[in-house]
Amino acid sequence: MTTGLATPAWAAPLGDGRRALLLLALFVLSWTLLEGVVGAQFQQPYHLMQIVWCRYAVHLACLLLVCGWREPSRLWRTRRPLFQLLRSLCMLVMPLSFALALVGGVTGHTVWALFWVAPLLILALARGWLRESVPPLAWAAAALGALAALLLLQPHWPAAPGRLAWPLAMAASFALYVAMTRQLREEAVQANLFYTAAGVFALLTPLMPWVWVTPSAHDALVLAGIGVVGLLGLWALDRACEAAPVSLAAPVLVLHLAGMFGIESLARGAGPSRGQWLALLLIGVAVLLAWRVSAGPRGAPGTSP
Repeated sequence: MTTGLATPAWAAPLGDGRRALLLLALFVLSWTLLEGVVGAQFQQPYHLMQIVWCRYAVHLACLLLVCGWREPSRLWRTRRPLFQLLRSLCMLVMPLSFALALVGGVTGHTVWALFWVAPLLILALARGWLRESVPPLAWAAAALGALAALLLLQPHWPAAPGRLAWPLAMAASFALYVAMTRQLREEAVQANLFYTAAGVFALLTPLMPWVWVTPSAHDALVLAGIGVVGLLGLWALDRACEAAPVSLAAPVLVLHLAGMFGIESLARGAGPSRGQWLALLLIGVAVLLAWRVSAGPRGAPGTSP
């Protein structure tokens, strides 16, 4: 017998787009914790490439313990090994571009201000390569996020514009990683996660004797924490890209910008300026638009292609 009462919106099952958005939000949370909280606990400085290598060493160890202890071959079983390895290069290009930008004299705030064109690049790849239909509101949300980054971080442009190529390469490598992950949605998640780490780990291993600094017990735990949190974040990102077209959720990535700004503001004990309050408002609007976009077209039966 039916009651004639409609199911309330909050009780309705999540669609693919909404599930992808929430998984991306989980990725953002782990990313923010990794960079703003866990990564800030080091007692001595380390080369960025050592931190990246240790992160993926822990990542691989966790995968072996959790997924591969009975049948390790499950981890590297894939129909697209070359594509998997090419995708893993993005996870090396991203931190390497960040480091080279800083070495070239670009400030950290400027690097991150330019990085937030990444959601726009994800949408461009979704439209041009993945053949997704990108809603106008998704473009608007991503554009608001990019504008918010400029207002919030107040970049200082270098005298040599060519130095900005590194921050843009950082953004492009991340956008390409997301699009390539969507292309691998039919592969096993443990294989995707294995190849993400294995490629970077193999390429950086020969470099370690030249940059290695033996960590203290405290810092070894921090490095392990980075690996575990990073693995959980990449798992959430992989699941988000599997759940729905990336164009339905990508703009919510800008939450990372707000999270890192909040952590930085607390650390220095200073509140936002008027321009920064406006930027935070724009991020809020972008997230609301992303939530609307993630519902998919009105009246559509589903969001997956």
